[in-house]
Parts: sequence; C-alpha cells; structure tokens
Amino acid sequence: MMVAKLVCTIFIRTCLWVLLVPSLTPAMETMESDITCLRSLKSQLKDPHAYLSNWVFGNYSDGYICSFFGVHCWRSNYNKVISINLGGSGLEGEFTSDVKLCSLIESLNLTGNNLSGTLPSDIFSSLPYLVTLDLSNNNLAGKIPSSFSNMSYLNTLLLDHNRFTGRIPSELASSPRLKQFSVTHNDLKGLIPEFTNGKISLSSFEGNPDLCGFPLDPCSDSFYSMAIIAANIAAAAFFPVGVCYGWLYDSHKQRQRPRRR
Repeated sequence: MMVAKLVCTIFIRTCLWVLLVPSLTPAMETMESDITCLRSLKSQLKDPHAYLSNWVFGNYSDGYICSFFGVHCWRSNYNKVISINLGGSGLEGEFTSDVKLCSLIESLNLTGNNLSGTLPSDIFSSLPYLVTLDLSNNNLAGKIPSSFSNMSYLNTLLLDHNRFTGRIPSELASSPRLKQFSVTHNDLKGLIPEFTNGKISLSSFEGNPDLCGFPLDPCSDSFYSMAIIAANIAAAAFFPVGVCYGWLYDSHKQRQRPRRR
C-alpha cells in the first residue's frame, strides 16, 4: 500500500512538472534576456562616476537585478525590468542595440549623459511597450529612426540637444499616443510633418535653423526657387543675343557666297 501511494505521488509530481515546464521556460528566457540587456549596458558604457558599481552579475537570485542603481522591476522578486533611469549619470559610449532585450520595458531615461554615435534603427521595433524615451542632452548623431513609430504606446519622446541630422520621419507624426515630443537644438532640416496631436507646438522644434513648416515659418524652397528664377533670367537675357548672333551669322554667310555671272 505504501509503495503504491509513493508511486502515485511520484507520478503526479512528474505530470505536474511536465505541464509546468513549458510555461516556466519562456518566463525564464525573458528574465535571462533582461539580465543580458543590463549586462550589455554596463559592459559597453564607460561609467566614470561609478554609478553602476552595484550592477554585479552572477547572483541569479529572484529579483537581484531589481536592486541595481536606476533599475525598476515589475515585482521586487522578479527579474523583469519595467524601467531604467540613468539620467545625469555621466555615462559615455555608443547607444547599445542590446537594450531591445529588455523587451517589456516601459520607460528608458538616459538624458544628460555623453552618449554618442547613431541610434540602431532596428531596436525600437522590439520595444513595443515603451511609453517614455528620454535621450535628450547627449551627443547622438545621424538620422532619427522611423521605427520609433512602431512603438504604439509611445507617449513621450525627447531627443533635444543632440546632433541629429536629416528630416523628421513622417511616420512619427502619425503616432497615436505621442503627446510630448522635442527635437530642439539639433541639425534637422526640411519640412516638419503634420503631427496628428495638436499639443505638439513650436517649442518642440526650435534651434534647428533648416527646419520649416508649421508651427515654424513656411518653407520657402529658396534654393529651388532661386534656380528657376536664375534660369528664367538667363533665358530672357540670352534669347535676343542668340537671335542677333544668328542674324549676323546668316548675313556673313550670304556675303561670302560667290556671285553668279
């Protein structure tokens, strides 16, 4: 009887484990990806003020990354990152694409550091739940990725005081929840796309001399207009010259023809 009961108990536990493992595996994998995300941040960024000194990996206890400076988790005993706040930490280096491994993150604040290089265009498609992204006051350059528009929950996007170039992606203007947006003091140019959210105002675009269109001054297309004007003036000026030259040339040819006797 005891043997039968023991066999039955082992059988039930085995069945439960078989049923439980498939559901645990994805959760464990996602927690591992968050740990890799943070590990990559620390390894790829210089930390002259040692703000990341308590980012010590290898413990692997429940929620151990949740005590890291600037890191907040969904639950204190669950290694799943909900936000990273490292604003004003003096971090240096290029923006790492491994941030996308923190796939459920809702807020990323890296303002006031010395981040450089370009933003990888592919990572933002992997952060669908991001609500707030603050990369202002850094040294980032290159084009603004159009993949920002893939973050359907994005509410705040701050890219001011960097060195971004090119145009503002038109896809970004149709982001349904974007309410706070700033690209002031960059090197952007061209026509500002028509944002669907009326709360985005003049203060979002100041400090970009080559940006134009509402809510800034209208685009003059000055280069194109001047080229057309110059071409018309040239045509008007040289047309009578050409006519006169043609007339003189014909007259000269006629005088050179031998006369018939």
